[in-house]
Amino acid sequence: MRKSIFFVQLLVTCLVAGVSFSLTANPLISSKALMKHVRFLSSDNLNGRGNGTPGLEKAADYIANQFMAAGLKAAGNDGTWFQPFEIVTGLNIGTENRLVIQAGPQTVTFNLGSTYYPLAATSNDSLEAPSAKTKNLPLVFAGYGISAPKLEYDDYSSIDVKDKAVIIFTHEPQEHDASSRFNGTRFTRHTLLMEKAMAARSRGARMLIAVSDPTHDHDTGTYESFNKDPQAEDYGIPVLRIKRSHIEPFLKTWNLDSLAKEIDETLIPKSHDLDDATVKYVETLSKKRSIVRNVIGILPGSHQARGHEAVVVGAHYDHLGFGGRHSMNPDLAGQIHNGADDNASGTAAVIEIGRAASTNTSHFDRTLVFIAFAGEELGLLGSAHYVKNPIVPLEQTVAMINLDMIGRANGKVVVSGLHVSKTLTADFKEASIMFPDLKATQFQQGAGVGASDDTSFAVKKIPAIGFFSGFHADYHRPTDDWDRIDSEGAAQIASLAFQITSRIANRINRPEFAAPAPSHGSSTADSSAGSIGGYGPYFGSIPDMGSSNDGVTFAEIRENSPAWKAGLRGGDTLIAFAGKPIKTLIDFTFALREKSPGDTVEVQVRRNDTIIMATVELTTRP
Repeated sequence: MRKSIFFVQLLVTCLVAGVSFSLTANPLISSKALMKHVRFLSSDNLNGRGNGTPGLEKAADYIANQFMAAGLKAAGNDGTWFQPFEIVTGLNIGTENRLVIQAGPQTVTFNLGSTYYPLAATSNDSLEAPSAKTKNLPLVFAGYGISAPKLEYDDYSSIDVKDKAVIIFTHEPQEHDASSRFNGTRFTRHTLLMEKAMAARSRGARMLIAVSDPTHDHDTGTYESFNKDPQAEDYGIPVLRIKRSHIEPFLKTWNLDSLAKEIDETLIPKSHDLDDATVKYVETLSKKRSIVRNVIGILPGSHQARGHEAVVVGAHYDHLGFGGRHSMNPDLAGQIHNGADDNASGTAAVIEIGRAASTNTSHFDRTLVFIAFAGEELGLLGSAHYVKNPIVPLEQTVAMINLDMIGRANGKVVVSGLHVSKTLTADFKEASIMFPDLKATQFQQGAGVGASDDTSFAVKKIPAIGFFSGFHADYHRPTDDWDRIDSEGAAQIASLAFQITSRIANRINRPEFAAPAPSHGSSTADSSAGSIGGYGPYFGSIPDMGSSNDGVTFAEIRENSPAWKAGLRGGDTLIAFAGKPIKTLIDFTFALREKSPGDTVEVQVRRNDTIIMATVELTTRP
């Protein structure tokens, strides 16, 4: 699950809105039935349901069998339950991968998967040639690799890193000092790998090497697990994590731990060239492409005039496998991340909502489409594929209900998406009256890009409601197991979702969609490249999370945004920004963050088979 964590609290009050259909006030979803599915989907036998793994395929087959047993009709490709699509699920490892650091007479050789692994890699589509190769790059120490002028700290202020390798410490200085201008003991965005990679790459560095800082000297688990589940982002330069114990001789020779202590005490950078130190690096990695499957069942509508319209009920069923780069506890990467709450709980709810609906077939005017999405953890890929290849045309899809992490209710649920439709708000308030013990809190901003699969529908201007019971200490960790699920609470949320689904399916008029105004300081919905906390200039696009690596396709352009005023439209694919080629969303992030509000940039987009040039004047965020 990839969700924004900033919620606005609003107690939902009871208000009855007239709809032509109502069901019993008793919850229809059995907690026992839900837990049967949760226990299977989150069992060790499925190895965390990682995308591109046999465990995910077993889960897909199980969901299809449950849909069939529930009485739904198969609605996938060629009369099957499945809608297959290809995605990048990791890396293939070639035979030639090595890192060698030399300084004077000392040489240390690092081995992939035991003493180093890539956090970011410039992988090819094949293993026929090295994807990255360097020889005798000069090595530079750049402190913590942070450039934060607003905090009056910049590790790059007095060092030239162009065409060099850069070695840095992880984390940030003074993170144990409550009075630090680095937000006290709370992390700032400058600790993020992507921020550090951006800082190095934008200054011309050829590679970045990260080693644990002296206060975090624990390198366990992740190195050996890389060969089991190889994953890495593409930041345009290799970014490597090296084992601290293996580089210990150089840390002593270069006195880097002492320099880290001085930085922590003074917040004065200690960056400098490492005399006679060079790096040799060969990386032979290729993108691993896998076929994954959405699972789709359908319950045809019974109304002569409205039966061709549909309500989608969905949840993602993929998770992290053995953790990989998305684990919230990297030291435990390599252990099975079972994902009982995220999102076996939501998947179980979709199955049981389908079962409850099939027992009342004649009661639903509109068609109900039940979907278990793959690829959500890699960027909403399953739902992005579906909205491009819908079973019921999008113009006939009146709403979407999404269930993602509903297993830790404890009497509460967060609901997003109601703000785009007064009709949905009224339907929800009527349905919620039936569950007085379930406190519903509305997330005012609704789902944002990078949230969950309801986003893929919302950007197509389809009203989408998301149900979510909240974050917890087991999120994206190996401890998210079935025995921690609140089965009664999950059943109440699933029953509430069923009730509002039935109201939408049977109302005479379809829900309206009123696009929300951009919110202040939002992260990705108002920006083109996923800025954190409103950082950077405003461009005004929402990326298609399912686009390939040949540019950034826009799912939507915000009305009256800089991109909109420049003539860009949804469906355009950005291929160049300010003279720099754009292949991935990461490329766009780097390029955009190098600019400031007020800058004017030339961009190139591909629209169908035509290349279009445009001039965009960046602004501050609305």
